[in-house]
Amino acid sequence: MKTPPLGRLYWRPVNIISSNRRPCRASRTSKLPQCQRQFSLTSVRPARDRKPLSLVTTEKPKSNSKGKKRVVSTLAIVFGLGTAFYYISNPDSGSNTKIFDLPRFTPFTIVKREEVSPTSIILTLRPQTLVNRPRKLVSDPYQISWEKGTWSVEIKQPQLQIARAYTPLPPNKGDPKGDLRLLIRKEHKGEVSGYLHTLGVGSQIHLRGPHEEFDLPERVTDVVFLAGGTGIAPALQVAYTLLEGRHTDVEKPNMHIVWASRKRADCEGGADVSNPNAWEARKTGRIVQELEILQQKHPGQLSVDYLVDEEGKFLDQKRISSLTKATTEVKFGARHTRIDSKLLFVSGPEGFINYIAGPKRWEGGKEGQGQLGGLIGQMGLRTWKVWKL
Repeated sequence: MKTPPLGRLYWRPVNIISSNRRPCRASRTSKLPQCQRQFSLTSVRPARDRKPLSLVTTEKPKSNSKGKKRVVSTLAIVFGLGTAFYYISNPDSGSNTKIFDLPRFTPFTIVKREEVSPTSIILTLRPQTLVNRPRKLVSDPYQISWEKGTWSVEIKQPQLQIARAYTPLPPNKGDPKGDLRLLIRKEHKGEVSGYLHTLGVGSQIHLRGPHEEFDLPERVTDVVFLAGGTGIAPALQVAYTLLEGRHTDVEKPNMHIVWASRKRADCEGGADVSNPNAWEARKTGRIVQELEILQQKHPGQLSVDYLVDEEGKFLDQKRISSLTKATTEVKFGARHTRIDSKLLFVSGPEGFINYIAGPKRWEGGKEGQGQLGGLIGQMGLRTWKVWKL
């Protein structure tokens, strides 16, 4: 029994088939496999249609390839834009937690200005990138500096193109991460301090840092800090680092701060610890409040004396000697009496430092400690490490 012949097929040559090749005709079913290799059987129609067949060409795959490339390119652009938007809207992600980029200056905005005395103000500064989203950071970008010890930042005076270093105050509980607080005293003929006192909330200033000044040892038994004027800022830094900033099992040291001021208004409310009635019915200044909060949180470990020039109370060798003799040597034992376990800091205006511990010196292109002189140099303290800030 013969198989009825298929309708006559028309063909159209393509590039992949030689033009002089004899066309394949499906007159027999035995010829069908050969035709399958060259023609699309889906195009076969009955003889009465008499429409030409379309060969399988390479045009369609090329079209698909271009389409896929366009899709991939579109997805890459969308992904890039999405990533950029994520990092812009999340400043605490990745490297955006880093505020400073040395040696460049970083723009900050004054978000709060507080007068703490007739000559001093506290400026709260916020990075320009966080002005509209102050609560975005979940961790303190300055945590490493707080754990190490004392550090400072430079502030630029744009008209004169000069910079001065200032010591940040410890953060208060609840403050937005990334904010910095600076105690600024208006000095006579002070180019930078005078400029800062003219600025109000919303003004922009440029900072550079952080500059680490002294790395506190891991184990400290005793600290005596002699602060003059705004030198109280690094004293607060040391107290914060040793008593709160470090989360270790090492026993916390005993610390005594002596704050010497020219006028009572600079340390208003600061009470004499020897007078039990001095704590009653008094108005307390902002810095004194922060010192008292630390004392209340760490009773027996932090004590503060307030000396005021206009009241006839000055820092002398007798007072320094009494402080350096009251050590914790009995408490910790002889094995902990190495030189770096007892620290004596001196911080404040240049004249104050020169009088107490001798002047600093420029060494190797930067400010160094210089020889120990002044009142402390005459005392011959051998078991204490003295450092000028």
